[in-house]
Amino acid sequence: MTFQEAISTVASVLRSTGTNISVGNYDGLIVKKLESSNTLDEGRSTHQTHIAITGDQMDIFPYIRSDGYFVSDDPELKKYFIAQIPVKLYQTNINYLLGGQPSSIYFQNGVRETATSVVRSKRAAQADQIQVSILNLDGPDFVAFRKAVHTGSFLIILKIKSVFQYDAFGVKASDGGSLIALNNSFYKIATNTAVRVGAAYIPFFDTVDRISTGKNVLLYGVPGSGKSWTIEHEYVKPTSRVERLVFHPDYTYSDFVGQILPCVAEDRQVTYEFTPGPFTNILRDAYQNPKEEFILVIEEINRGNAPAIFGEIFQLLDRKVDDDDSSNSYPVGTSEYGITNANIAKIVYGDPTHKVRIPSNLSIIATMNTSDQNVFTLDTAFQRRWQMRLIENSFENVDPSFANMPILDTTVTWETFCTEINKIIIGNGVRTTSSEDKRLGAYFIHKRDLTFDSSMGDLKDGMYDGLRKKESAQTITEEEKAQLATIRSAMMQNRRFPEKVIKYLWDDAFKFNREAIFDVGAYQSLEDVIRAFLYSLGRDRMNIFSESVRGAIFNTEA
Repeated sequence: MTFQEAISTVASVLRSTGTNISVGNYDGLIVKKLESSNTLDEGRSTHQTHIAITGDQMDIFPYIRSDGYFVSDDPELKKYFIAQIPVKLYQTNINYLLGGQPSSIYFQNGVRETATSVVRSKRAAQADQIQVSILNLDGPDFVAFRKAVHTGSFLIILKIKSVFQYDAFGVKASDGGSLIALNNSFYKIATNTAVRVGAAYIPFFDTVDRISTGKNVLLYGVPGSGKSWTIEHEYVKPTSRVERLVFHPDYTYSDFVGQILPCVAEDRQVTYEFTPGPFTNILRDAYQNPKEEFILVIEEINRGNAPAIFGEIFQLLDRKVDDDDSSNSYPVGTSEYGITNANIAKIVYGDPTHKVRIPSNLSIIATMNTSDQNVFTLDTAFQRRWQMRLIENSFENVDPSFANMPILDTTVTWETFCTEINKIIIGNGVRTTSSEDKRLGAYFIHKRDLTFDSSMGDLKDGMYDGLRKKESAQTITEEEKAQLATIRSAMMQNRRFPEKVIKYLWDDAFKFNREAIFDVGAYQSLEDVIRAFLYSLGRDRMNIFSESVRGAIFNTEA
């Protein structure tokens, strides 16, 4: 079969799947029907991840020959040089392969420039082969393309005429019947192609039209004031792509940005490769999808050592704020200054020398509890790079069914209790340097914490204690076991409020001034307070508080 016949066959098959090509643009082609070992399908029975090209098909790619490997059998030279090959992908073909499912690949005018990699390899007692697609050296979009072609599908590689550039297509097994005749052969016409040794492809990351939604926002306020609620309802849109993580004392730069970890190669040799963290991953995704909004949410940012976790990423938090700076052509919202980080740049741009910036379509939104003690502080230099926003502790926008819900069977609503206790917290009675930070947030608890289970009964009638004694003495009947189980289940529910709210007030908010709120003459310990709360009924549960507190709560209710 001639080249013209082969390229016409390929064009016909691609046309039937929705992609049109110009047959005069190419001077070489190969078609390979993929075995499971050539795919990235889950469940395949091999650790191989590359595509093996053998025979004369190998000649469609240039490769670098190391005699020390081929002649002297030096294994260290096997992948000493790996050629990176510029490849174009086409939106119509990807849409066909995915059957209309969304793709992670961003196309500009229906085309995406990316790269794959090739290395020539010898095999014991077998002919040489070309290994195509060394995953950690491929562009991420070529890896995404490979995930769209499966066992039995056809891979088509077309070489642009007289240019070191390739087009790649996939055809499903059910549509590739006429491609069988082209399988495992190399078709070409006589041309000349100069291969420039250097960057394989020029990404358009820095020139593409990109939305400008990027910002750094730090929401702060008392626990339960609604910081996370605000993020979900005011910052995140239905179309936003969100990555959420939580800082904690053991969280590190390596967790956040990435780290070099050992991995087992196809030949079972251990190698060490950079494994990206959530920051690097969302940075890459944002660059590849310039028309989509990305948001990295960091909860509890001050519970980790944020300056150490960010490291040099700290510099990227300075964003371009207007278009007046003619020396900076990046969109508003892009990092004003770039940094050098070869590991991040290689993952994000495919070029380790590329300066790293946060793109204008990626926002970082963080939360911070102002009441947290024994956590890391955020210095002024760090905070000034954020839009600081205080989330007011108010019931103004709280669902009335929640705000007006009574605490268990007391008839005292959550809004009333919270409001009156907060008045006392910010008053002179609480001897703390920042008493307002100790207030109860409107969302400090949930509806379930307020719900009363009447199956608990009156614990003061002695039934519960009597059943426990029988249980300990092993004289309890099956019927009594069921009764005890019912009471205990109800107690677990009714404990939710005192174990969360009353404990916080005793152990934290009023730790140094408990007499300002509790009846310390009657109750000397938290154990006494919670027991009294549980063993009481209705409004009597509030007897754990001082007379002035009860008066404020009940007068407001009246």
